[in-house]
Amino acid sequence: MDERIQKLLFDPGGPLGLTDGFYQNVVAEFGGFILAAVVFSIVIPIVIDGRQARKWQPARVNFGQELLHLHVAFGEALLRFVRTPAGAARLRAADVVDNAYRAFPTLTGLYGYALTADISREANDYMRLLRALRDWAYEAAHPEDVGFAAVERRVPQTREMFAQANKEFKDVLDVLRVSGFDDVHWHKDMIAEFSAAFDASHAAAKHHNKH
Repeated sequence: MDERIQKLLFDPGGPLGLTDGFYQNVVAEFGGFILAAVVFSIVIPIVIDGRQARKWQPARVNFGQELLHLHVAFGEALLRFVRTPAGAARLRAADVVDNAYRAFPTLTGLYGYALTADISREANDYMRLLRALRDWAYEAAHPEDVGFAAVERRVPQTREMFAQANKEFKDVLDVLRVSGFDDVHWHKDMIAEFSAAFDASHAAAKHHNKH
């Protein structure tokens, strides 16, 4: 410490007249404040998060297991849709896709209490892709509803969105620490069939718009 500052602080005849003991107490108090701040802002939240993680892990596993079934069901509904020729049956198949999609937000709402921010973010990314697939199925079945896309579409539709939904599903299972992706994921042949149907629906939509 600079000699002049030291004299100003600790000279008994100076304007402040502090003692070395007072200075040491200030340093000790400040150090205690910093330590308390670290404990309350970092250590305690980590301990709480760890306890919460252990407490809610069974619910998260259940959530993941239910997602496995819903992913299969959505894929089967989508496969039924792309294999159904145009007509009343195709409209009903599009409704089945819509019902399969609606099961996801319902399930997430039931387990919302047990989901961390990371899990919620991954689940939201996954469901955004499913929403795009649901919207595509509706548009393909109702090419006359030209206003639907402008009102309802939230995610850009591309032929890669089927594979991307599969990847997003794996990300959800990874953050949940739930296995089973290899048993229920949409296989390459299945995704290729979805993508081909996507191309066909866009070609049909262009033809419909011309007429």
